[in-house]
Amino acid sequence: MSAFQRKLDILQFVPSAPRKVSSRQIFENLQNCGHHNIDMRTVQRDLVSLENIGLFGLDVDKRSKPYGWFINANFKKLNLSLMDGNTALAFKVLEQSGATLPNSTLKEMQPYFAKASQVLQQDSDSLLTNWLRSVADSQVSQPLIPPEIDAASFERLKSAIFFKKQISADIKRIFSGGNEMVWKHYDRVNPMGLVKQDGRQLFVCTFGSLHKRRYALPLQFIRNVTVTDEDCQQEFGELESVQTLSANNKEDIELKLLVKNNSLFLLHGYRLSNDQVITQSTQADKSLLTATVKDTNKLRAFLRGLGENIEVIAPQKLRQYFAELSERLYFAYQEKAVQNNQMFTD
Repeated sequence: MSAFQRKLDILQFVPSAPRKVSSRQIFENLQNCGHHNIDMRTVQRDLVSLENIGLFGLDVDKRSKPYGWFINANFKKLNLSLMDGNTALAFKVLEQSGATLPNSTLKEMQPYFAKASQVLQQDSDSLLTNWLRSVADSQVSQPLIPPEIDAASFERLKSAIFFKKQISADIKRIFSGGNEMVWKHYDRVNPMGLVKQDGRQLFVCTFGSLHKRRYALPLQFIRNVTVTDEDCQQEFGELESVQTLSANNKEDIELKLLVKNNSLFLLHGYRLSNDQVITQSTQADKSLLTATVKDTNKLRAFLRGLGENIEVIAPQKLRQYFAELSERLYFAYQEKAVQNNQMFTD
C-alpha cells in the first residue's frame, strides 16, 4: 500500500484525548489491516511527520515510555491555513474517488479543491487527469439520499470498537407487536463492528454478557453515545469477523427461470452463479436458465426488477411468492382504476 494510505490509516488508529495509543499498538494494527511490509521505524517517522504537519490535531505524551499518541481534545477541524497545493490536490483526488470526508471538512476545503482543479486543468496531459476523465463508478439503481447520522456518536462508536469498550446509548427500536419506533436507553452495549450494506451504515452489537444475539442497527437510530471504561463482554470467535455477518445464511436453491432472449440480463452476459447454465427452451423467444443461488431478499428484489422478462419456474416456493405478488399488484391497480373511474363519472 502507498505511504499516503498508510498515513491515513494511522490517523484512524489514534484516539481522541484523554485516551492514548502507543506506536507499537499502531504498528500492530497496521499489520492487521494489510500493511505487512513496514517496520516500527517507518511508523514512528510517519507519526512525527503527521504531528509536524499540524493538520490533524495529532499530539504525543512524552512524559513516560512508551509515548502515548492522541488527537488533541481541542482539535475541531483541519488547519487549512497550513495546507499546500500538493496536499489540497491529494484531498481533491480523495473526494473524486468517492472517499468519505466529514461534510464540515469538505465545505472548508472548497477553495483548496478549486485550486487543485486548476492544477488538474493546467496539466491536461498528466496521467492522473486522464485517469479521472476515463474512469467512472456509475450507479444504475435508484439513488437514495441517506439519512443524517450523529457525527459525534459515530466517532465514539468507532473508538469503542477499536478499544473494545462497552458503550451506553439511546437506541431507536420497534418492539414485537408494536407499530411505532421509540427511543430507549441501553447500558452495557458490546460494539462488534460496522457494516456498510447496500448503502446503509449499520452498527453491529450485543447487549450485556448473556444475550448472544447480534443486532445490526442503522447508525441514524443511535444517539447520545458514551464510551465506558468497561471491556466488551462478548466478541467474535476465532474464525469470525464482521464480514461474516453480511453473508446470508439462507440455504442454496436450484433456481430455474424462463428468460426472454432479448433481455439485457442475457445480452450482457451476467451470471447469477458460477454453475449457471442457459439452454434453449421450448419457446422460441425464451431461454431456460438454471443456477444454484441463495433465496435472499436481494435475489427477490433483483428478480422483481426484471419484470416481465422472466418467469420463475422453480423452486415452487419462489414461484408461489411471485404468483401471489402478481395477484396483489393486479388487484391493487384494478382497485385504483375503479376509484379513478368513479371520480371522473361522479
